[in-house]
Order: sequence, then C-alpha cells, then structure tokens
Amino acid sequence: MSDAKPAIPAPPIDLEARREHERKKYLALAADPRSTYGSSNHGRFAYDLVRGLKPRFVVDFGCGRNDFVRHLRRRGVDGLGIDFAFPQADVKAPMHRVPISSGIADVVTCFDALEHLLPEEVDEVLAEMRRVGVEGGRFVFSICTRPSTIKVAGEGLHPTVRPRAWWLERINEVGRVGQGPGSTRYITGTFNNA
Repeated sequence: MSDAKPAIPAPPIDLEARREHERKKYLALAADPRSTYGSSNHGRFAYDLVRGLKPRFVVDFGCGRNDFVRHLRRRGVDGLGIDFAFPQADVKAPMHRVPISSGIADVVTCFDALEHLLPEEVDEVLAEMRRVGVEGGRFVFSICTRPSTIKVAGEGLHPTVRPRAWWLERINEVGRVGQGPGSTRYITGTFNNA
C-alpha cells in the first residue's frame, strides 16, 4: 500500500477576476488627468503603412485615446477605435467582445496592446480580430516583447511577455504573416477566411 496522498487539484482560475484586476490599472490611467498614457499616433510610418494598403475602413483594437483613427479620418480613411478604458474610443468594449458587425474592416490594427492581454485571452482576441476583418482582410500589429516600464500600484502592464516567435505562432492560427515593409517593428499579413 502506498502512503502517497492523492493530488489536490488546483483551484479553477477565475479569468473574470484576473481580467477585472488588469482592467482597473487602465481605468486608473485613463482617469488620471496628468497621464498621457494611451496617447500615441504610432508615427508616420504606421500611417503610411496602413494607408498604403488602401483600406476603406480600419478597426484599431486597443486604441487608447483614439489618436490613430482620428488621424486616418483627417486623411480620408474611415474607421473605429476600440478600447474599454478610454472615453475617446468610438466603441468602448474589451478586445475579446467587440459589439460590431463581422466583416467590416479592410484592415485591423493593434499597436502595442496585445501584450496587455492575459495569456488566456490572446487566441480569443485574435479570433475576434479575424471576425471583424473582411474575408482576406489585412492586419498590422506591433507587439512589445519586454516587461512594461510603466507601473500601476507597483505592477507592470504586460501580463503576456513572450518572444516574437510565440506571437507569430498565435497570429498564424488566424492569418498569414507577410514580410512586408516594417517587418522588424510591425507584423503585417492577411487574415485566413473564416
């Protein structure tokens, strides 16, 4: 007879509680009138890269204060910015549950936001991006692969710090990554058909 005790199963992971914990960080940043967090236009290269794809409609996931989409609109390209924390977003929603129609975006962008997801959310959000994109639609992402230097209540903002190869593997589940311009900073490609 063995004296080994039966293994005690790990308690279930409360994903909603973890999501809420992370959300509070961004809501605090968005509410701080001194904070410029979420204000970025991603630079001229990102605009030129997206505009070069000649989209009719762009959806920017994790848009922060929505500077990118506002700039595109001034240049004649329509779109929507999605963010749950910042009131400047066109659609205030988490990236894994976007309340907009399927197949509306020629180009889906996401700049420095995917690493802010919990690891368990990444595949779900990428599938949501594909859902929002038109069949054969394009994507342009930038993803930070380092820990966050910004802290809220002593905690960093990047729960998913993974090497670029890990991200490419995830993205290749929903699309085909290309080697277009900006391939060192930006990940570009075409979504698979649903």
